Amino acid sequence: MGDRLSRALGWAKNGAGKRALRSTPWTWRTTESVAAPGFRRRALLGGIALALLAALGVFDLGPRRTGFHEARGSGAVVPYPHDLAQVSFAVAGDVIPHEAVRAAAAADGEGVQGWNGLFSDVGEVFRSADFGFVNLETPVAPAHSRGSKPFMFDAPVALPEALRANGIKIVSFANNHVMDQGWAGFAETRDHLREIGLLLVGSSDTAQQAFQPIIVEANGIKVGWLGTTRWLNGNRNPDKDDQPHVNFFPYPGESGGAPGIDEAGVLDAIRKARTQCDMLVISMHWGTEYATAPRPEDVETAHKMLEAGATVIVGHHPHVLQPIETWHTADGRDAVIFYSLGNFLSNQSRTYVDGLMPDKNGDPRDSMIGLFSAIRRDYGPAGIRVELGHVGMLPVWGENNRNEVARGRARAPSIRPVLIDREMPRLQAKLDELNKATQNGAQLTAEQKQEFIEATNKLKLLTDRRALLLARTGDEFVTDPPKPAPKP
Repeated sequence: MGDRLSRALGWAKNGAGKRALRSTPWTWRTTESVAAPGFRRRALLGGIALALLAALGVFDLGPRRTGFHEARGSGAVVPYPHDLAQVSFAVAGDVIPHEAVRAAAAADGEGVQGWNGLFSDVGEVFRSADFGFVNLETPVAPAHSRGSKPFMFDAPVALPEALRANGIKIVSFANNHVMDQGWAGFAETRDHLREIGLLLVGSSDTAQQAFQPIIVEANGIKVGWLGTTRWLNGNRNPDKDDQPHVNFFPYPGESGGAPGIDEAGVLDAIRKARTQCDMLVISMHWGTEYATAPRPEDVETAHKMLEAGATVIVGHHPHVLQPIETWHTADGRDAVIFYSLGNFLSNQSRTYVDGLMPDKNGDPRDSMIGLFSAIRRDYGPAGIRVELGHVGMLPVWGENNRNEVARGRARAPSIRPVLIDREMPRLQAKLDELNKATQNGAQLTAEQKQEFIEATNKLKLLTDRRALLLARTGDEFVTDPPKPAPKP
């Protein structure tokens, strides 16, 4: 079995050393403290002085950088590896079209335009990646709809159209709600998604084609995706094998009588899928709803999946965040498990008030976008291999103005995921602007005072939720968000 490279906070204490990563188009942070401004100025002047002395031949600064790596402190030059190509991915969790979410989309505009508004703050993250992914927790079956009600979902075609327009190219359609509109609705959804141009993970045209991966390719790198669900809400696959099926991998004794595949079958499917691609990603709908840690048997299964050939596991279903774990396989691969990405778009915890209610009440609105790349690297005489790299995460908060609407302070509902690390500086800038207005003894107007209070409370909310979020996932992979796209 492989050794753990790192454990998320809440499972074990992290080391104090820095972890600096680099990637494009995102900027990668380091967990080491930033130097004070005075130190940076002295370091800059010192660097200039050293460069001048070197130019005068007083001493040699060492070998010039020509794409080679110099081992720290040893003087040895290491010419490899060379990064030849990469494929980047951005992954998010559950997309649930609760009635309030549909109302928020309608308030933003008709059809695709309205649903686009719900992804306005995060769309460029997915568009910047080669492939974006979410778990689509709903059928899209207008022709076979039985209606939508609590715990039984349906969505208009405009929702997946908006996902596609915002950079999502892959969706999981293996979850406990795929049969909410019956077998006909399940088949209809698959047709709509393919017509839109989305790739489906976790379901197949027939029973014989089940547990076969989809293969995506970019820059000469093939990445396989294999998906499955451990829950079907008491439903089951069609009786006829020539009809569409979902990949069902039930927990022992919890299948509700529906037939499915066992762990040995899943591991065999992973081994076979791995032979068809350079890197394999597993989409897993698993775990216990609202549990902040994975089930012990899922942890064990995840490690077996990685040893069988998977490199990334993308988890969803609990509706709250769970830890990120890295793993080193017996065959020498670095791998990562996102146990649960949380809700990406939903109406859960709509009444939450920071500081007034228990922190756990806000958990279903904490979310993240996971980032990773498959990188083709040249190791010279040791050959070329595709490896995992550039793993990162963007903290996300599910904005929901239900309380403002209830108090009459907002007319239209607004529900959308926002990038916490981009929203917090914006709020701070607003507070700085209002503070500046009080210089020279000036007083804020009543409207400005209210604006100051609202911005302060929202900044505190995001600060609190960010700390809670990272305490669960770990902060090793926190990434700076992309800059907002310029307004037309």
